[in-house]
Amino acid sequence: MKLSKFVGIVFVVTLVTFLRTQQRVEAVLYSYDIKAKEKEIEKLLDQRRDLEYNIARLKAPSYLECRLEEHCVKMVMPDRWQLIEADRVAKAETTPKIVQLGRNLAHAFTLRSEAEATPAKQKTINKKR
Repeated sequence: MKLSKFVGIVFVVTLVTFLRTQQRVEAVLYSYDIKAKEKEIEKLLDQRRDLEYNIARLKAPSYLECRLEEHCVKMVMPDRWQLIEADRVAKAETTPKIVQLGRNLAHAFTLRSEAEATPAKQKTINKKR
């Protein structure tokens, strides 16, 4: 009887310590989540503050319209014939590959000077850095 009572008490104590440890681990995990959320909220608040500042700096469209009318500037939407679609624009022609190959070969066999002079001003700038 004493042995079964002892085993029962050990089992209960072990179960309580296990549950307490599990609870503490969960609390630590929740604290990590809370810190991550706080950082995210802080970042979003900073972005909101920046956006409010940018909106405050922008002029209202009605203000711009009044200023344009004061200077007799009329703005109208362009007609359909005045628009150029990007698909219809011709791409710039590139030089043929044979011409490029010839230029590369010519460049490879040209004589280059072995010593190149640098201006005195450039030497002083490099020394200052």
